[in-house]
Amino acid sequence: MLGALGLAVAGGVLAAGPAVAVGLPWSALAGGADRLSVAYDDGGGRISTHTLSCGRAVRAEQLAACRQLDELGGPLAPVPAGQMCSMIYGGPQTAHVTGVWRGEPVDETYRRTNGCEVARWKRMVPALPEPTSGGPRTLAA
Repeated sequence: MLGALGLAVAGGVLAAGPAVAVGLPWSALAGGADRLSVAYDDGGGRISTHTLSCGRAVRAEQLAACRQLDELGGPLAPVPAGQMCSMIYGGPQTAHVTGVWRGEPVDETYRRTNGCEVARWKRMVPALPEPTSGGPRTLAA
């Protein structure tokens, strides 16, 4: 009886599909399909852009950004309409993220106009620059 149970469990594990390497971002396993362009406006009209290619990320900053995006499931969607947010202004900075993530088009704008938007931005760091760090970091390879 125990032997049959062991075979059933082993069969279920084998039928579950291929194993994935633990610790690698999904995008690294997907062969580089994830590519995002980030246009950052510091609030004073100075715009800097960088491209994040997660399948080809080799620098520590890019790997950290790709891992964060993987944990989030990709760039965060807008704050839902009608969401109650604290009226704490985080600053004039904005970021516009475009490209492809997991085969889906991305076109998201991030701002720091209230508590919800500031929290959304913070969850996206390091894919978005930390405005309090004196400006954007360059993530391009």
